[in-house]
Amino acid sequence: MSQQITEAFVQQFADNFIHVAQQATSRLESTVSIEPSIVGMSKSINRLGQRTASRRTQRHGDTPINDQPHSTRFVDLYDWEDGDMVDDQDKIRMLVDPTSEYVKAMVNSMNRAKDDVIIGALGGNSRATAGNIILPTTQKIAVGGVGLTKAKIIQAKTLFRRNEADAMAGEELYMVYSAQAAADILADTTLTSADWLAGQFLQSGDVCGKWMGFNWIPSERMPKASTTRYLYAYAKSGVVLGKGAEIMTKVGEDASKGFNVRIYAKMSIGSVRVEEEKVVEIACLEP
Repeated sequence: MSQQITEAFVQQFADNFIHVAQQATSRLESTVSIEPSIVGMSKSINRLGQRTASRRTQRHGDTPINDQPHSTRFVDLYDWEDGDMVDDQDKIRMLVDPTSEYVKAMVNSMNRAKDDVIIGALGGNSRATAGNIILPTTQKIAVGGVGLTKAKIIQAKTLFRRNEADAMAGEELYMVYSAQAAADILADTTLTSADWLAGQFLQSGDVCGKWMGFNWIPSERMPKASTTRYLYAYAKSGVVLGKGAEIMTKVGEDASKGFNVRIYAKMSIGSVRVEEEKVVEIACLEP
């Protein structure tokens, strides 16, 4: 057989695409308050403070005038974008048009960006009229050399109750947890049989479960510094996701690039923590 027969070998290309493992949807968007259709660079979130009534001790006395406490937070918008190009020659060589799959991959990236923006607002600075507001140490649970435990969950729940920011006040509470945190919970020797049964959704991956007063949302995007993972528990009304423009995609020919197809995606969003009392940071050991 000729030693040059290899010149006749043909390379076959796949006629479809498989997206690698990735988070495709925003898991946190539905867990926070939405401020839609923002026009401009930012929008103020106006807050009303708590009033204190006083006992009436005098007949025919003057009507009291007590100033209503006001404060403001600002949600700042930032633009996000992604883009790519498909040459006509590439379509011929691949035997398939990848355009629609590229669009899908871009939308996935935008959805993950939404979660990153919300996570950044949970533990980051909140812009107020008086300047940047940090999450106080009173709203943070120390790592204590352990992962996520039942004791830490109870401590977080206690903080929400103390702040009148739990279900008794009509709030929806969420707990964002990592895969390691789920393993830590299920390995916690302090769990009772009832706890174990209620926590099975963590092991099975069912994100619709509710346990210890929290709706549990899985995410591997929570910040990590060295061996410390920072998880967040929060009330839905405690964080705002502002939208100037939702995810928009464009596909069209680019005359300046040989009339090849250009694919583009963009959005304008921002997020801000509205109340520190409605967010709890839980530091967990995660090697």
